[in-house]
Amino acid sequence: MKRMFPKIPIVTNSLKKRLWTIIVLVVAYLVYISLGDLIPQYWRWIGFRSFERSIMTLGFVIILLISLSGLALSEKLTSLAIKDGLTGLYNQTYIKARLQEEIYRSDRYHYPLSVMMIDLDDFKDLNDKYGHIVGDRILKSFADLIQEMIRASDVAARYGGEEFLVVLPQTSCLDGAAAAERIRKEVALCPFRIGSHLEKIAQFTVSVGVYSSPYHGQTVEEIVNLTDAALYRAKTEGKNRVVVFIK
Repeated sequence: MKRMFPKIPIVTNSLKKRLWTIIVLVVAYLVYISLGDLIPQYWRWIGFRSFERSIMTLGFVIILLISLSGLALSEKLTSLAIKDGLTGLYNQTYIKARLQEEIYRSDRYHYPLSVMMIDLDDFKDLNDKYGHIVGDRILKSFADLIQEMIRASDVAARYGGEEFLVVLPQTSCLDGAAAAERIRKEVALCPFRIGSHLEKIAQFTVSVGVYSSPYHGQTVEEIVNLTDAALYRAKTEGKNRVVVFIK
């Protein structure tokens, strides 16, 4: 049976291909114009006068600038579709689609897949104490820390509020727990600035739930729920800890 993956909401791929085609054609024309100027009598043989060439060149340059602007805009739209605006990490929609792909690869090639869900402990208290602007700054700093500590093959996302989901392909349960523990220890030891160098720093901890899936047939929702169950245990058992879900 053919596996169906949720579609990531990127609607600019065909547009980007068209823009690249236009850019290549325009650049080819401009190169052609430049080479023609190096050949004596070339334009007289073809029949284009200097004024006509200037108008055509100006038109193609304008088309090139518009196409480059459109390409930059399409890249921005793509980023907005899959990234969280505050932290710069992937958003929930993207991470679910990516997790589905990794589940498929794990089933097909029989390698382990681990997932961790991280929650900032008592984040509401931080917000109440320092304000939401500082809270947002802390979330961004924490997201940067996650990016620094995970592998290039791992995928991190802001799942919602102060919760973050990290997908760790080809990672066993023990290795996933070890990765989660490294993040937990680093956060507990790392002070986060809440403003300029003259202001105070915030200290907080995180709780982490880890689930590893060597089994077949599990869905994204099941894996996320099991990982969240491990996180819930970490929170109820005292916070600032890593809990691995074990069946």
